[in-house]
Amino acid sequence: MKRALSWCAWIAGALGVGYLLRTYVIGTARVVGSSMEPTLYSADIVVVTKFDYWFSGPERGDVALCRLPEHSETETYLKRVAAVPGDTYAILNGVAYLNGVEADEPYATGTEACEDFEVTLAEDEYLVLGDNRLESYDSRAADVGVLSRADFIGRARLKVWPLEQFFRPIY
Repeated sequence: MKRALSWCAWIAGALGVGYLLRTYVIGTARVVGSSMEPTLYSADIVVVTKFDYWFSGPERGDVALCRLPEHSETETYLKRVAAVPGDTYAILNGVAYLNGVEADEPYATGTEACEDFEVTLAEDEYLVLGDNRLESYDSRAADVGVLSRADFIGRARLKVWPLEQFFRPIY
């Protein structure tokens, strides 16, 4: 009986540690839709490190798992952080600009066909965009807008599915 209780305690402890790790430290996310192509495709699965944003906010260029304002608490989205507090980001005549200089975004597609857009970010404001600029529901949408640091869950680090891309880093 004592041995059985010991095993139960070990199993409960392992489950508890696993739950805490998955909830607060590391997790996975499945890509839904085409908004992050060509970086991520629908049904890809990525590893998300949640500790990245414990002490600092997202950095420009991160692919981040986030909650969009005015959406369900359980809905999450993978988006690219295009601009951080203090930045001015614009798409003018099909060209993206960051702080007045043409943005270096080799991962972005479709920018040349986007509507003009411009935003200057205040403290604790972040602009998130999909890499597929024509097919992305992101900060340019009126019901989304800019995000705050609290809206970010973690940073996408590695693809783990499909298997042929197992442990491929995300840039």
